[in-house]
Amino acid sequence: MKKIGIVGAGNIAKAHARALSTIKGAELSGVYDLHESVAQGFIKQYGGRVYSSIDTLADASDGLIIASPNFCHKDHALQALRAGQPILCEKPMAVSLKEAKEMVETAKQFQVQAGMGFNYRYLSFVNILKNLIANGELGRILTVRTHFKKNSALRRKTFSWRDSGESLRTSGALGDLGIHLFDMLWYLFGSGMKKESLNTKMLTHVKEKEEKKVEVDDHTEIFGQMENQVFFHLVTSKSSQPEECGFSVEVIGHDKVFKYHTNMKNEYEITDGLSVERHQMPQTLLTDPPNEFYGWSDTFRDQLMHWVNTDPYPSHMKVADFEDGFRAQAALNTCFEREEAVVSAQAY
Repeated sequence: MKKIGIVGAGNIAKAHARALSTIKGAELSGVYDLHESVAQGFIKQYGGRVYSSIDTLADASDGLIIASPNFCHKDHALQALRAGQPILCEKPMAVSLKEAKEMVETAKQFQVQAGMGFNYRYLSFVNILKNLIANGELGRILTVRTHFKKNSALRRKTFSWRDSGESLRTSGALGDLGIHLFDMLWYLFGSGMKKESLNTKMLTHVKEKEEKKVEVDDHTEIFGQMENQVFFHLVTSKSSQPEECGFSVEVIGHDKVFKYHTNMKNEYEITDGLSVERHQMPQTLLTDPPNEFYGWSDTFRDQLMHWVNTDPYPSHMKVADFEDGFRAQAALNTCFEREEAVVSAQAY
């Protein structure tokens, strides 16, 4: 039985704990959180015990999930790595490229398994799409359109660390949601982005909460091209209307078009000329929380099963690692730089 500890006791930590409770051969050892009262409430719901430090949690565990706020990722991950613990770090990897680089170097130095929480790799439609692309079923790929829209900026009225500049903008729509899209493009195509091709539009619609200035974006669009010549349009939003919310991907090939939206649940669509076919995918196992898209909970379970090696996966699949995290962090950093250049140019 593998004992897994969690650093942080917020909503993402709860998603991991729920998923962990369904996995044979693994169990929650406990949790560490800066706020002990929050940690106590966490174990009442999910079991385990509260630990007073990462080191004591590491001593009682076979692996640690880093699910603390973004600005804590580096320090918490380094502490776990130095304790010799395999980790699964939530995205984004860090709040800067400098921090991410230090994390990569430390994992190599201590020769510890360091995974990244890019759980959307485990969405059923993503792996179906990956196979369609690899097998040439869609023909030469021309462009990808993917939207990840939520309404949390409108729903959440309380100012939190996610609204502040403490995480250097990585807690906004692009850093929080878009980081998944950067990794998904790499996972699907194995191709990086052409930096010079990127055009950005970053907006903050909800400008204030509790009389405090919101310092992150809540709607961002990225237009660009990958090194393999495929164009892409990414939209990430936390200020969308309820009917617009969800996760969608459209891949336009020379021969066929793949389309999926989480509102379609366990079906995806292939268009071939005038013919449109709907294909079934397996039903999900876990119930998704309110305001999360279809299949969200299952991705945590599948990722954890893979990470703790309780279930066999195809040889071509691997848990995302710190190299993947660094690559996505670099893409995020480039987008921030491109937007800063646009803003600076407009100021003159």
